[in-house]
Amino acid sequence: MPLLPNPLHIVSTVQKAAQWSLDTATFVAGLPTRVSALLDEAEGLVRQVSGVVDGAARAVAAADAVIAACAALVDRTAVIAGETEVVVASASRSAAVADQLLEIYRPLALTAAPLATQFVDEISEDEVHAAVRLLDQLPELTDRMAALMPILATLDTVSPEIHELLEVVKDVRQAIIGVPGFGFFRRRGEDKLGEGE
Repeated sequence: MPLLPNPLHIVSTVQKAAQWSLDTATFVAGLPTRVSALLDEAEGLVRQVSGVVDGAARAVAAADAVIAACAALVDRTAVIAGETEVVVASASRSAAVADQLLEIYRPLALTAAPLATQFVDEISEDEVHAAVRLLDQLPELTDRMAALMPILATLDTVSPEIHELLEVVKDVRQAIIGVPGFGFFRRRGEDKLGEGE
């Protein structure tokens, strides 16, 4: 005689199957909502990723601008460095020339310093003013000397004649002194000159 299934067991199996069907139907019914929510989350995530990408692009653009500015600054720095080298080289040459000049003129300066000090100590204000006046008159003095130079140049040719003239005057004087009675006339002339004064 075959065994009959346990009615409790059948009811339990039917209940489980019904519950599973209900759960499956609930799951399937809620699936569009869950998919929609999932899609919304995915869309939000895409928006966030897009924002991050946009921010990254802006950061890259800003970084490119900074790099370009740095490159320009480096180029300008190189130009300034080159100009600085030229200035330093020029200053070095000037310093070398100054050292040479100091080497040459230092002994002269050391020798002239006491004389310059004495000159400054001894010169008076009146002497300074007189020197200034003399400098003011130098153009006129130069013109007069230029006019006088031709006359001075002829003195070489005139001097022998003047010498001869002095010799003649000396001879005449001696001849007059030798004239008899000249002493009397001379004293009388001196007396007359005394009375006239």
